[in-house]
Amino acid sequence: MVPASGACFEGLLFLSFRPGFRCLAPMNMDFCFRRNDGSSMKILVCIKQILAPESELAPRADGTGPAPVGPAERRISRYDACALEAALQLRESVGGRIRVATVGPPWAAEALRRALGMGADDALHIIAADDVDDPFIVAGALAPAARDCDLVLTGVMSEDLMQGTVGPILAALLDRPCATTAMAFERAAGGSALTVEEELEHGERSIVELTLPAVVTIQSGPWTPRYPSVSGLLKARRQAIQTLKLAAMPIDFPRQRIVAMTTPPPTRQGRMLPGTAADKAAQLVHLFRQRGFLPPCAP
Repeated sequence: MVPASGACFEGLLFLSFRPGFRCLAPMNMDFCFRRNDGSSMKILVCIKQILAPESELAPRADGTGPAPVGPAERRISRYDACALEAALQLRESVGGRIRVATVGPPWAAEALRRALGMGADDALHIIAADDVDDPFIVAGALAPAARDCDLVLTGVMSEDLMQGTVGPILAALLDRPCATTAMAFERAAGGSALTVEEELEHGERSIVELTLPAVVTIQSGPWTPRYPSVSGLLKARRQAIQTLKLAAMPIDFPRQRIVAMTTPPPTRQGRMLPGTAADKAAQLVHLFRQRGFLPPCAP
């Protein structure tokens, strides 16, 4: 990858012998999406609909997972939205077609409609009875849709579970090279490879070259998801979404099962002070004296 003007590389060149994977150099530098010429691509973006992080959750009665308390907003996981934005920018640069796919209950179709409104070309909904949290089941369901794609993008992790495993598992199932925590990428080697800048610890970066087809998980940093236009959303409402049933898919994996989920006991307890500001101040002084933070009142 050619650095931007004025950027310098600092690091040691080394090689990795993973198939289709070549690590060029760890470095410290600023990153952004870089455009390049090349042929059109088939891009699959895997997204997940999640409960908004501010939603109030409680363990289900059977202890098998969290459930919202009352009405809750659902939306595309932020990292997956960034993956879609990265795909849209790549299509603007080199052309191609973008398909979005999700594994989830019927209401997850709303996430696909939003993605279509942002600019995806078509969508696939693998319908499950409920939210699917087993990364092996998710990756196994998405693998058939990914086989004819040049590039598969996922968020680096979902905002709710933060496991970060679907992308690498999908790459293993497809026997394709995988780069994680991508901060930028571009077509390379005449369009047969992808150069990816990965985020490492301590602010470092590495540049890796993947032979296409490949899987890349996207970090949120350089990609700000665009807002869908009103016309785009209206068009997405009318657009057909391909559907498959998860239960009918021959996924032969040991299924992950949550055996229990509990709320941790509180370590501190808050107390609301009633009354006017003067009343609250008097109560606060009294509490401080009780706890020994203030000297006792003079007799």
